Amino acid sequence: MFLFFLLGLLVTVYIINKIYFGKTTIDHLRKELDKTKKIYKNVLPSLVHWSDQEIELLSYHVSGLSERKGFGQSIRGVFTSIYQENMLVFQHRPNDSKKKNGYTILISEGHEIIIDGKNQVYVNGEILGLINKKNQFVNPKLRRNFGFLEEERFNKHNLISEDKEILGAVKNPEDWELPFPRALELYQPLDDHYRLLLKILCGHQMVKIYADHLNNK
Repeated sequence: MFLFFLLGLLVTVYIINKIYFGKTTIDHLRKELDKTKKIYKNVLPSLVHWSDQEIELLSYHVSGLSERKGFGQSIRGVFTSIYQENMLVFQHRPNDSKKKNGYTILISEGHEIIIDGKNQVYVNGEILGLINKKNQFVNPKLRRNFGFLEEERFNKHNLISEDKEILGAVKNPEDWELPFPRALELYQPLDDHYRLLLKILCGHQMVKIYADHLNNK
């Protein structure tokens, strides 16, 4: 009897380990994306277009914030502009210490972005590349580096294009007590290609900065 009990216990532990601690699959992340879209269904129609002017108004002010703890903390919310316009819906779960099961989901006007635990990037359902350890957004198959984030200097990460031009920066606020600490800076106008690059790299970094802030409060 004891052997049957022990076998059942081992099977249960194995299943729980696979569900909660195993590598996150893209199918699971698509379900998380759908869940987030359902939660913020009233917000999605109001997401503003990321024009150059609006980009510089994006702030770290979050509406609709929710935190979930258990088998790995995750957060959801909506980054707004300094005028409280809805700009970026996000969901984030960090990798745990052993498994690459974290992810970041970003939803803006026109784009649904999934970044999995291996930093592979999916945009509107298609894989476009990955973010490597040097914070470069690359496509190994095409042997192309679309751009990258520099290391933090003076509380910001510069966004560099594939032509080595400084496009803008994502900021790490010096004062989180401000009601609407600004998140992004632009140094030149962006075309659609670089606007998406900014959403992927700066949006991803912005969520990590915000998550670290919550953890340090």
